[in-house]
Amino acid sequence: MNTHLPPAEAQALTEALGEEEPSKSEPQQDLPPTSDISMSGEEKKEVEKESYWTREQYIEWAESFGEDESWVNNTFKFQSDGTTIVEGDLILEDKEIKQLPIGLTEVKGSLSVSGNPSLKLNRYPKKIGGDFDCSYNNLSSLQGMPEEVGRGIYLESNKISFLDGLPNEVTGNLVLHSNELKDLHGISRKVFGFLSLRENNQLTSLEALKGTKIDSYLVLTDIPATEIPAGIEIGGYVYISASQTDLIADAERKGYRTKIVN
Repeated sequence: MNTHLPPAEAQALTEALGEEEPSKSEPQQDLPPTSDISMSGEEKKEVEKESYWTREQYIEWAESFGEDESWVNNTFKFQSDGTTIVEGDLILEDKEIKQLPIGLTEVKGSLSVSGNPSLKLNRYPKKIGGDFDCSYNNLSSLQGMPEEVGRGIYLESNKISFLDGLPNEVTGNLVLHSNELKDLHGISRKVFGFLSLRENNQLTSLEALKGTKIDSYLVLTDIPATEIPAGIEIGGYVYISASQTDLIADAERKGYRTKIVN
């Protein structure tokens, strides 16, 4: 594909308590009827704090992929409330990790956890200042995504079949190619970079893209969809494979600028 695209675009393309009744057989008679046994807000916070990983757990986790206590101390800044932050980038590619530390609230730079096929998203970190790269894993859904990502989201080559969990806006590129999408329900409504959906070989419907705004280009190569909805704001070209003749004709009929690639 790269030989058919402008250099800049080609480079980018190669880079998506309720209370229970006490048992009748064993009535709980030791509490007054009016006792309130629900946790207060402060008590709940204390329980949450106890669930955060300790420094020792961080070290054990790091040792599982060849790092040590010194790496933990240099990478994570431990806060008084038991949480941690990372001041710069956190690169954990091909480490065979299964999760990120519980209590890691923010990575101020970019986070890459690509190439970790056993990884499960657990809502940590809560915030990423730069790009989030979680490609080449075995994710089937996006439940547990970070709450805030400052730039691009890269999710190519997973097993994602639905998009619930994506933010409403992506302040960068959104890369979802080579997944198992059938439709695009849950897609971000605003993408400040490009959107790549190529090589989703079950993607028959693009209807959910209607009303989406994409500042750069849209990649639809090698998908089975034959129609593109009107009403997508696209700042650049729509890339379509030469073999997708029905999709080409439909896109051109609706006034989109197309770039045909082999």
